[in-house]
Amino acid sequence: MTVVIQTQDADTSAEAEPLLAYTVSTTPSPLKASPENPQVPEETGEVIISVTRQSATPADVEWIRVKVPAGTMAPDLATDLTKISPRISLTGWTVRLDAAAKEFVCAPAGSHAPIGPDTGFTIQLSDIPISRKVGTAPIEVTESSRTDSSAFKDRLTVFNLGKFPADFYLRNFLCEPSIINNGGDVKLTWERSANATYELLYGDVNRDVTHRTSLDIEGVKSDTTFYLRATTGDPTNPVVRILTTQVTVLKPDVEVGDLTVHGAVQMMQNTVLAAPPQHWKTYETTAPSDGFLFAACSLGAVDVNVGQFSTSLNSDRQAATLAVPKGATIRVRWSGDPGHVRFQSYCFGDTPMPAWLRID
Repeated sequence: MTVVIQTQDADTSAEAEPLLAYTVSTTPSPLKASPENPQVPEETGEVIISVTRQSATPADVEWIRVKVPAGTMAPDLATDLTKISPRISLTGWTVRLDAAAKEFVCAPAGSHAPIGPDTGFTIQLSDIPISRKVGTAPIEVTESSRTDSSAFKDRLTVFNLGKFPADFYLRNFLCEPSIINNGGDVKLTWERSANATYELLYGDVNRDVTHRTSLDIEGVKSDTTFYLRATTGDPTNPVVRILTTQVTVLKPDVEVGDLTVHGAVQMMQNTVLAAPPQHWKTYETTAPSDGFLFAACSLGAVDVNVGQFSTSLNSDRQAATLAVPKGATIRVRWSGDPGHVRFQSYCFGDTPMPAWLRID
């Protein structure tokens, strides 16, 4: 089971794309809004931002700013930024609160510092007094960075963190079995509270499962990821929690657009004839799908026709492979006394070559 954290596309221009990669987790998961009664102490939470450089080329970074909305409204995460304990695990870096900008500023001792693929670190905001309104708060992470000697640019990533009602829960989203044969069935189960709506999403399916805690899925033919989405709170600023689970299908059906293969391709093989009886001269069949026909002659001579294409085989020219389009008529005729010829079809699909019909 995996939790999906929502992000926003803050800036899609290539030059503003962040050079560092960020993931966010919270404790508890999910965060809970504080009680509405102002006389009751706030709930506290923690946000951990994991940072990496996913490139062999180091990035120069001037600073990283984490903007946390504060106040009493639904889009606010904290009630008071001064109560938050910030920390950065990167040696030589410090973090401080810029109260006017409502940002925590992480900076190196010098004017900038390189961050390479081996320099993973975390930014941790602890003891956050969570706002009392259920809703989604945007957490903005902005880096000032560059590669080589180019100019520093501000690059933004936004995470949407939900503050859920105190009695909300969604957990233990499981798929059993997790590995099945092609066409097998699975059972999805989960635990949830009653104060939300729930949707199950997979492939092209979007199903309302608000009143369920399990569902049987039949005839799964390919690897599938299932998403269970919970929505609650004010419709103008809802909170969403998404869990995922997966099933792996042995020998799955695969649907693709263009396909480029570097290496070997194995198709279903169907042996269709070997050493026909002496009294047969000509017979034919129809290709059920696109594919290939392999003919090997070890004795005698035979003519093979596939649609408008024909070839002759004998003990001197012993084998040939022919492309076969779907629906093409395949006709075989022996020249003289029948010998020994073996045919094998390789069909794209699960329909075997039909039986051969004797013509004469």
